[in-house]
Formats: sequence, C-alpha cells, structure tokens
Amino acid sequence: MFIPTQQERYSKAAKITLLLCVMIPSAVVAWLAGIRQAFVLMFAFMLPIAMPLDWLGFNHTAALIIAAVIEGTGYIALVRAKKLTPKTKLTIAITWGMAFALLLKLFHLYAVWRQVTGLS
Repeated sequence: MFIPTQQERYSKAAKITLLLCVMIPSAVVAWLAGIRQAFVLMFAFMLPIAMPLDWLGFNHTAALIIAAVIEGTGYIALVRAKKLTPKTKLTIAITWGMAFALLLKLFHLYAVWRQVTGLS
C-alpha cells in the first residue's frame, strides 16, 4: 500500500488550497455582483483584482486580462518555486486567499456605504 510522505501531502494540499482560496472568495464576489453568465463566471477568480482596476479607469475587458496575467503568474510562480517547502507554499496560498476574502469584505462595505449615503 502506498502511503504518501508528509511533504507529498503538503505539496498536493498547497495546490488545491491555492485554487480554492482564490476561487471561492472570487466566485462570491461575482455572485454578489449579480453576474450570471457562464463565460463571465469563468473569470470570477480574477474579479477581486479586476474590480479595482476597473475603478481606476481601465475598461472591464482590460482589467480582466491584467488580472488573469497577475493570477496566472502568481499561481505558476508558487507551484514552480523550488526553494519553498510545501508547508510554506500552503501558508502562502492560504494568506493569498485570505487577502482576497478581505478584498471581498471591503468591496461589500463600500457598496453598503454607497447605498447608505445615496451615491449609487
């Protein structure tokens, strides 16, 4: 019977956690934004980065492209980093996901503030 080592278990968990921590908060952002089209939901994991770019004056397509490059580069760099231990990769993935969850909360608070002050 094959029993994976602790390093192998952490390595698999780091990749899965990175994807889940980035995609779940981002999909919630897309759901809160009322986006229902499937092709836009494919890009949902990029919305926490794309929304501030959209507010800075980029059109929505350019913001999604920039966000895709940032997300893809970060994911590939983390997976391919040879000097990082799997446990460190897992920690970075969780921290990255929690940062997106914080962005989600800030967007929600901003939307509530706009409704309360009548700016929407």
